[in-house]
Amino acid sequence: MSKTGCLFFSLLFSATAGSAVPEVKVLIAKSLKNIIVEGVDLQKRIHTQNRSQQYHGRKRIAFNCAPARSAVRQTFPRSPLLVASLSSPTGLISWGDQKYKGELQLLTNPAKESCDLVNLVPMEAYLTTLLAKEMNGTWPVEALKAQAVAARTYAFDRLKRGMGLESDDRLYHLESSEKDQVSGSVRDVTPNTVQAARETEGEILMGPSGRVAPAFFHAKCGGKTLRPDQVWGGVEEGYRSVTCSFCGKTGMKDWRYRLRGQKLTSMVDQVLRRYYADETSGTDVRLMPDSLHNSELRLYVGDRLHIIKKSYLRSLAGRETLPSNNFIMTAKNKDFIIHGAGNGHGVGLCQLGALELAKRGYDYRQILSYYFPRHKLKKAY
Repeated sequence: MSKTGCLFFSLLFSATAGSAVPEVKVLIAKSLKNIIVEGVDLQKRIHTQNRSQQYHGRKRIAFNCAPARSAVRQTFPRSPLLVASLSSPTGLISWGDQKYKGELQLLTNPAKESCDLVNLVPMEAYLTTLLAKEMNGTWPVEALKAQAVAARTYAFDRLKRGMGLESDDRLYHLESSEKDQVSGSVRDVTPNTVQAARETEGEILMGPSGRVAPAFFHAKCGGKTLRPDQVWGGVEEGYRSVTCSFCGKTGMKDWRYRLRGQKLTSMVDQVLRRYYADETSGTDVRLMPDSLHNSELRLYVGDRLHIIKKSYLRSLAGRETLPSNNFIMTAKNKDFIIHGAGNGHGVGLCQLGALELAKRGYDYRQILSYYFPRHKLKKAY
């Protein structure tokens, strides 16, 4: 290994030394029928049998997950179960062609006769892989540092809430997907992501009241960010909608979609039933004047005026059809033409905006203060 490679390896594994860094449980794979892990001097613990075993040298361990659920179905009919955990004193363990720091845990899947795979990993090591996935490991360090603080805040909020966010049975804090945050493996780590995590270690965003709240981010706002209540309906303190002129020339171009009139009528009916507990007559939809950055649509169904969130339509249409919540809809004959800008839900940090600001010389504190103007940086650990 070269001197540069040795230095990078040292940075990666010394990033959390000497500090009380919390660990997070990250769901990295679902519904696996077979799992093969590999490592040096592996330590295996079978929780269902309360026994442990240590192997010497390099070892591959295979798990057949198909019967695992059947074996415990009578005792644990609905709840996931921690079956086994594996770790290595080297700090690395492999699954497939990926290497992970920390521990890998096998859970029974509550819905299928299969296993879910969870990575128990120190927060800062988790972030070094996430930055390469949520942004790009070669981006300017100041942009990555802003992303590191936002992602750490989101993860820290989930950690503080515990593992029962969606059900009391959940045995992990975060899912590695767009549902939460996309993380990677050690192979994704770059010197820039290590530096960004190290130089912001323990820093999170706090709301005006001093409470930890989730920090959201997205790829491209398309000109203006949105508040959480404008998208999901829930209020999170400290958020403001801010104008962003920095992301326009990069990333996804403005987009257009043609929607059949009958399809829109059906979608509006579903939105009203699902989100507003309202009934419609099934008659044609008529739109009121709209603008790109309005978060709501005003429309008539029959002779009744309804005001609905654009994000609710997007949730039904899908992200491929409506890439963002910033769009304007106009009627054309019996169809509707949707013109939109941006990519993602539009709340919080605009990643491409942060990239442009970093290129202009802004540091991560200035970037964060622009997109989170009422939040404050605090050292959590």
